[in-house]
Amino acid sequence: MNTYALFDDSFFNIKPWWMPQKLYRIVCHRSNPRSKEYMLDLLREKFPDAEIVDINQTRSPGKIILLYPDSIGLGWRKIESRLIHKHEVEVLNGRRRVFEFTPSVRRMLLLRRFLEMTFLPEILLTPFVLFYGAFVATKDKFRGFKS
Repeated sequence: MNTYALFDDSFFNIKPWWMPQKLYRIVCHRSNPRSKEYMLDLLREKFPDAEIVDINQTRSPGKIILLYPDSIGLGWRKIESRLIHKHEVEVLNGRRRVFEFTPSVRRMLLLRRFLEMTFLPEILLTPFVLFYGAFVATKDKFRGFKS
């Protein structure tokens, strides 16, 4: 069985049309993508018999290795949907982790990508942290700090 590897870092090179420039820069900075050279070296280390191919060259049956330059595969949704039911797929991400790509893993990654791009946890927790901080500061001001 042949082993093929796919690398795509287009999300980090071409801004999606729907994403504001400032948000795009922050998301790219937070994801800390690895370079193509780093990912190819990592591929040779973990899967020495893998062959780098284009997405359209994966006609023969075999295992597909997706090379995510970041930890959660930003920008890979369309490629994943084309491959998930046709091939055995594994992922090697920029954090040196290898995992099998199953439908449940895909759902988890889609959720994590949504949270990463929308900053939803930060938006929801910020008011709580601000109110709690103000409450604790006021309490310390009136009671005095005792150690």
